[in-house]
Amino acid sequence: MLRQSNIYFCVTIFILLTNSLCLAQEPKVTRYNGKVSQQFVMNRESVIIDHATGKKISYAEYDERLKRNPGLYRTLPVFDKYGKASSFELVKKNQIYTHEDGSVINNPDLMPEVGEPISPFVMEGLDGKEYNSEKLRGKYILLGFWVKYEKPLYSLASTKVISDFINEHKKRGVDIVSLGTTLNTREECIEAIPKRNCGFIPVPESYGFNHRYKISETPYFILVDKKGIIKAMAPHTEFSKISDLVLR
Repeated sequence: MLRQSNIYFCVTIFILLTNSLCLAQEPKVTRYNGKVSQQFVMNRESVIIDHATGKKISYAEYDERLKRNPGLYRTLPVFDKYGKASSFELVKKNQIYTHEDGSVINNPDLMPEVGEPISPFVMEGLDGKEYNSEKLRGKYILLGFWVKYEKPLYSLASTKVISDFINEHKKRGVDIVSLGTTLNTREECIEAIPKRNCGFIPVPESYGFNHRYKISETPYFILVDKKGIIKAMAPHTEFSKISDLVLR
C-alpha cells in the first residue's frame, strides 16, 4: 500500500512539473505602453504654425516669442501623410492636454475612430512598393503599429494571429493589404524579419505614422474597409475584435 502511495505521489509531482514547464514555454503576447525617444529637428526652413490662429509664422517671429515668453510655449511636430514631421505647431502650454505624469496628449481628438475615414497615408514597403491609401480603395487594409521588430513585442505568437487572419480571408478570395510600421531601418528589417509569414509588409523607418494616428500602445491595429472607412481598431491583446470579423 505504501509502495502504491509513493508511486501515486511521484506521478502527481511529474504531472505538476510537466504542466508548469508547458505553461512557462507557452508563447505570450506583450504590449508597449511607454514613450519612445525621438528627436525631431526644427531649423529656419521649417514650416511653423501658430496653434492659436492656424497661420504660418516665420522662424524669426517664432524665436522672438520664445525669448519674450520663456517657458510659455511648446513646439509640437505635425506628421503628414508620409509619416514625416513636415511642420511644427507652436502651442501655449495651457492649451496642451497632459497626463498625470506630465507627458503630452498631442491633439487627443485626432486619434482615428471607427466609422470615420482614415487620414491619407503613403507608405513605402520593404518590398519596394508604394502603398497609397487613396489608390488602395476597393481593398481592405490592415495597419499594424509597432516600435521595433524585436522581442518581446515581435514574436511568433504576436504575428501568427495576424498571418492566420490574412490567410483565412485569402482562402475566401478576400485580399487584405497588411502593413507594419517600425522604427527599424531597411537593413534592420531584413535582418529582423524571420523566414516565415509574419502577416504584414514591413515599412522601414515609419514610426512617424504612430504619431500621425496618435497610437500610444503597441502593437496596435486599424482595419480599414474598401471605402477607406475605419471598420475596427484594437490593441494586440484584443486582436479578436478584428480577427473575429468575416470580411467580404
